[in-house]
Amino acid sequence: MVAIKTKVYHVAYAPAISKAYLFHWGCNLKCQGCLCNKEINCMALEENLDVVLRDPKLPKPKSPEQFLLLDELATILKKVPIKEVLFEGQEASIDPSYSDITKALKDEFGCYITLNTNGVKLPDLTNTDEIVMSLKAVTPDVYRAYTEHSNRNVLGNFCKVYQQGKKLRAESVFIPGMIDLDETEKIAAFVAMIDPNIPYRIDAYFESGAENPWRRATPDEMIEAVTVAKKHLVNVTCTQQTESKLEKKDLMYEVIRLY
Repeated sequence: MVAIKTKVYHVAYAPAISKAYLFHWGCNLKCQGCLCNKEINCMALEENLDVVLRDPKLPKPKSPEQFLLLDELATILKKVPIKEVLFEGQEASIDPSYSDITKALKDEFGCYITLNTNGVKLPDLTNTDEIVMSLKAVTPDVYRAYTEHSNRNVLGNFCKVYQQGKKLRAESVFIPGMIDLDETEKIAAFVAMIDPNIPYRIDAYFESGAENPWRRATPDEMIEAVTVAKKHLVNVTCTQQTESKLEKKDLMYEVIRLY
């Protein structure tokens, strides 16, 4: 039997909801504000609750040196109850074994599978239940300035996933001075052209990347971002860490490391 190599380097798990988080290495964009400039493992782990406040000028985390074989991943997940699996990390969609992993998880656990993706490339979504696509920006020049790539495939793939009848959500990061209110509203308007009922989440930027000039988004700015997006969409939410220091009690549920 041929061993199937994956790009999974880290597995986190939330016992309260029986949900596993698979972190994949490798990306096809060069986002300036990528959180991997600060941390490459799950931010909800107890040792990483300080990520938002870490100095962005600290050295980047080292690249992972070990990746799981599919059989090894399955062995790890069999140790706990599994209802849901979220594919994330850098960019799970470009893992050559994506289809093998999702099929194996469906066959073994019958679990609900969600893919977090930048949408540049769509993998085989046969065994994927939900797609959360990060749109970054819809204005071509803004997208290219932030990622060094074109967003043509991304916008086309967002439409394609919707047409396939897959459950679909949109995300973006609000970055003062880069991806701001004007661009956030344009993203919302684009999503609304497809379906105004598609959920849209706006994440607050925190300093990540030693050379980036942008500051953290404020609570008032996030409220305003949600307000402009709601001109177009029914379901808009945002995320932001407002506590100066997170503790385990601040989390909705505990997350532990499986690998």
